Amino acid sequence: MKKQKTLKPVLLLILALLVTQCTQEVKEKTIPITTDSEAALELYQKAVETFEDVYIEKAIDLFDKALSEDPDFFMASFRLAAFNLYFYKNEERFNKYSEIALKSDAELSKGEELFKSMLERMKNEPESDFTDLAKQLVELYPEDDEAYYALAFANRIIKDYQGVVEAYKNALEVTDNQAPIYNMMGYAYLDLEQFDEARIAFDKYIELEPDLPNPYDSKGDYHMKVDEYGKAYESFLKAYEIDSLWSYKKAMKAKGLQDSLQVE
Repeated sequence: MKKQKTLKPVLLLILALLVTQCTQEVKEKTIPITTDSEAALELYQKAVETFEDVYIEKAIDLFDKALSEDPDFFMASFRLAAFNLYFYKNEERFNKYSEIALKSDAELSKGEELFKSMLERMKNEPESDFTDLAKQLVELYPEDDEAYYALAFANRIIKDYQGVVEAYKNALEVTDNQAPIYNMMGYAYLDLEQFDEARIAFDKYIELEPDLPNPYDSKGDYHMKVDEYGKAYESFLKAYEIDSLWSYKKAMKAKGLQDSLQVE
């Protein structure tokens, strides 16, 4: 029988799933993660941290490596399935990883069982509503930000953007790492067309992570949304200056739009 090891990571999008383990006598505060491999657990933790910094492809590679270390690592295969379904719209790879996850022989925690139920619904219908399962996760682990991430993710799928914002606000109350939450909250506010709130959220993201490219890329997206193309160009260019793999095409698009306005 596999034993449960736990991990408190920091995460995105949508989905979030980690933690430390408590004794049976004390109610668990975080969602236990099941694996019998220390190497897999370390890779998983690094993958979550990398995903948090929005280096998606690197994170996926690390999740894949974690799964190679432990082929029954449910949460690694769950995340890979979800990423391929919602980020890349790759049904073939979603089916591959969802099958691995659903066939896992690991003895899952209660939280993981809820994620398994979510995955089963995803297989039946990608746009299915599983907010009821996410709410059960929050009820079981009200002090774990990962539960609120899952609820926000579920609300985003059904386009309940106010529900997304509320879930992230609750996550802010219990998390040790607020930066990625402000980023995702900013996009939810954009979906709601609450632009002042979006700007405040993205500015907070920049304040918390000034050395990463993604905060400036996100703020550039905000400026594009409100037709501030010059400011968008500057923000995208800042992201590009930090990491040359980021935002160059976005910067050029913003510059072209700004130049066309000046010609008019």
